[in-house]
Formats: sequence, C-alpha cells, structure tokens
Amino acid sequence: MKSFKLLLLSVILSFTACKEEVKQPEWKLGIQTYTFHKFTLMETLDKSKDLGLHYAEAYFFQTLGGNFADTAYLNFDITDNVKKQLKEEFAKRDIKLYAFGVAFYDATEDWERFFSFSKDMGIHTITCEPKLEHLDFVEELALKYNIEVAIHNHPDPSIYADPNVLFGALEGRNQIMGVCADIGHWKRTGNDPIETLKKFEGRIKVVHIKDLDEKMKDTTWGTGVLQVKEVLNELKRQRFNGLISVEYEDFGDSQLDDIKKSLEYFNQNLN
Repeated sequence: MKSFKLLLLSVILSFTACKEEVKQPEWKLGIQTYTFHKFTLMETLDKSKDLGLHYAEAYFFQTLGGNFADTAYLNFDITDNVKKQLKEEFAKRDIKLYAFGVAFYDATEDWERFFSFSKDMGIHTITCEPKLEHLDFVEELALKYNIEVAIHNHPDPSIYADPNVLFGALEGRNQIMGVCADIGHWKRTGNDPIETLKKFEGRIKVVHIKDLDEKMKDTTWGTGVLQVKEVLNELKRQRFNGLISVEYEDFGDSQLDDIKKSLEYFNQNLN
C-alpha cells in the first residue's frame, strides 16, 4: 500500500511538472509609439487604448500634444511638472510606460541624463544602440539605476546589424544587459529570425514583432514572409516574459485595420 501511495504521488508530481512546463508566460503586449509617429503622443495613447494595448515603448522627440504646450516633445530635459502630467496621461488610459527607445548618444553625459530620466519615469527597460566603447558605461548605468538594457539591431550602418557583433558585445556581461530583438530587421539583413532568437536565448528583453511583404514593407502579421507564428512558438519555448512591441514603421491610412488584424492573429496563436 505504501509503495502504491508513493507511485501515485510520483504521478501527481510529474503531471504537475508537465503543467508548469507548458504554462504560458505572461507576455506584455504593447505599442512601440513610433508606429504612430505621424501623430502626437497623446493621440498615440488614445489609439493604443482603443486597440486594447496596456504597455508602451516610447521613442523620444514625438510631440506631446493634448493639453501640453504646442512646442513640447518627449525628451529627457522636460520639467518635473511635465513628467508628472505625462505619468497621469498614461495612467488614466491604463497604459504602462514600460520602455524608452531606441536610444543612441555620442556623449556619456547624455546617457547619464537618459537613465536618470528613465528612472524618474518608472521605466523597466531601455532599448538602445550604444557605441561599443560606451557599453561598459551603459552597463554601469543599468546597474546603478536598476534598469534593463535591451540592445536593438537596426540594419547597416548599425554595428548591431550583425548578430555576431551583438553576441560578442554581451558576452560576459551582467544579465541586466540583453537584446531588443527586431525580427523584421533580422530578416532584412539576411538573418533567420528563429535561429537568431535561439542564439540569444536567455538575453531577450524586448521583441519588436512585425511581418513584411516581399518588398520588405510592413504587412499584417501572418500574411508576409516572416514566420510570425514560429517566432511566437520559439518565445514560448524560451519562456520569454518581456515586452512585445507592436511596430509598424511606415504608417498609412489602412494600417490601423492591419494592426487590428495583427492583434487578432497574435491572440489566435498565443496558446
């Protein structure tokens, strides 16, 4: 009888472990605000709310709009009062300002100001493309301010267009340093998005999800040349739990409908 109970307990534990293994991590689906760069930030937040998105990765230099001054734009030199007002605007739309980027600066003083501002705004992750000679300093700032760094991969002339450069840049660094994986840019530079995601397993902090047509232009997810479903499956396998940013680079009149269809595709392939 005792051996039977032990066997039963073993089966139950195995079943529980299997359930834990396939449990879907809680992904944070949000907007890369550059998607709506032809609009103000306040208009962007309204559109994001209408799309049902609750996270944002904001880029700098977008005009604020709304009740802000006509000349006001997002940057690290805004006043404390504007910071407070911005936080309120995000909160009342139930949108978490999760990340800033993609950032790149020539001066270490600007990196310091950027991190300090991000800390003030409650940012979790910075997406950026630092110069290789700035990586040590950026890592120091990440640890100082306790903010994750996700290095992005624009195509040439960005040095991080080559995944091998990015891999080498991260080697031996603290786990606070990782990758902002833009699967569209990997495709544009001739790299397999799935294999490249595997290459950076454990380092991926943010993913820019998109799909591209044969001319490498934005299209609805699941209708282009990118393996969006397979990308999602690979992220599930890695138990990714970071930010997934919806990013359309060339916004046209029809793309709001495209984004809605892309979000439907995402939800259909989530589990």
